Amino acid sequence: MMCFIQFLVGCLYTFSSTLLAQLREPSSTIHLSIEEESWITSITIIICPIGLLIIGILTDKFGRRKATQIICGPMALGWLIIAFSNSYTTLLIGKIILGIPFGVNTCAFLYISELCPTNLRPLYITLVPFSVGLGMLVECILAIYCRWQTISAILLAISVVNFLTLFMVPEPPIWLRAKGRVAEADEVDRWLDLGHMTHALDASADVIEQSALTMEMDENMHATPEAPTSLSSSPYWSLFLRRNVWLPTVVTLTFFVCQQCSGVYVLLFYSMDVVRDCKMPWDSNTVSLFLSLARVIGVLSFAAMHRVPCRTLVMVSGGCMAISLLTVVAYMKAFVGVQDPPFQMTLIVAFVMFMFFALLGILPIPWMLCGEVFPMAVKGVMNGVVHSCGYVIWFIICKIYPSLILNLGVETIWSIFALFCILNVLFAIFIMPETKGKSLDEILLYFEPQEKIRKSTFRNRR
Repeated sequence: MMCFIQFLVGCLYTFSSTLLAQLREPSSTIHLSIEEESWITSITIIICPIGLLIIGILTDKFGRRKATQIICGPMALGWLIIAFSNSYTTLLIGKIILGIPFGVNTCAFLYISELCPTNLRPLYITLVPFSVGLGMLVECILAIYCRWQTISAILLAISVVNFLTLFMVPEPPIWLRAKGRVAEADEVDRWLDLGHMTHALDASADVIEQSALTMEMDENMHATPEAPTSLSSSPYWSLFLRRNVWLPTVVTLTFFVCQQCSGVYVLLFYSMDVVRDCKMPWDSNTVSLFLSLARVIGVLSFAAMHRVPCRTLVMVSGGCMAISLLTVVAYMKAFVGVQDPPFQMTLIVAFVMFMFFALLGILPIPWMLCGEVFPMAVKGVMNGVVHSCGYVIWFIICKIYPSLILNLGVETIWSIFALFCILNVLFAIFIMPETKGKSLDEILLYFEPQEKIRKSTFRNRR
């Protein structure tokens, strides 16, 4: 239920392509210029950071479930406006409103990472990209049989149903306890049968919590008498200056730069342009359908490998994506100027495999990582901030892609994307923290100075 809103986000991914294709028909009552089409396509991405900041505040203040439920409001309103649009202005307003819930996946990632057992967390997190991929696939099928107004009305009804079902979803116990609502947390534990898991986590985290406490005491011993000696007495803004906040911020932002510059979202948003520029033998709707299918199969494969370390998945994903793109570039260079080049299916297979391998690591893991590496006190806000930066990078790449193709050529641009796929591999080897099979407390210790951890652990043993 928490992840189902991602189905609507997935529909939104491919809806712009469907909308523009139908608006270009002679019978359409709305006609757009190239500039207006670009804004219709990209406006949701640039609005998304604003929505993410709102969602980040809502998740910390009201909870993960309530924040998702609140976001269902603009989701339904956006589809309602688009369903009855009769001009470019109303379409743009609808897409602007839909930009607010576009980054709602932060709520689902936080909810799953805080609710699920450590060994099953990667498996359940795959529900988020799976829901997005399923939404893309369903929207591509609806586009074959329905007009864009009908599709908008269907998605409006689904938004309302999603809002109502969320009344049955509890908040995660770890968030309730952080807010001092212990009785409610115990009730959720009993309702979800999480008591055994909670006790096991508490037992395994004793040493970690004691180490953290000892490190905090060490810092307080060197503080002046007038300085605050506890985390609760420190001003809220000072939390963001701590090493375990700014360091994961740098790491996750670096990951997002490598992810966005790999070209995976460009392929989703500009499938028609890629088909045209690369001279693929199939039409854009068919290619989009196969890319969506590859995404769904990739998510299922990612779920099946939930026990594989995240760093290994990113290395395999980035390496195979690079091979796929280099195959595309080599094919286009080998047959440049040829009217009917042989083996044209090579391009389609390469791009489908590129999308499949993207789902094994590069596409889902950066979004997942943000829900695991920040302390509870700032988790909602920092998820909103980092995800906002990710969407800004996404917008920039998608907005300048047509100009880059015009000025540098398709072979050069996709060669650069292949280079960033390789950089993702290097990032996984040298920088990325491993979160698979670790509790949230253990992940946080990764960002503490190793010497301080060793001293604290030695002191605790004594």
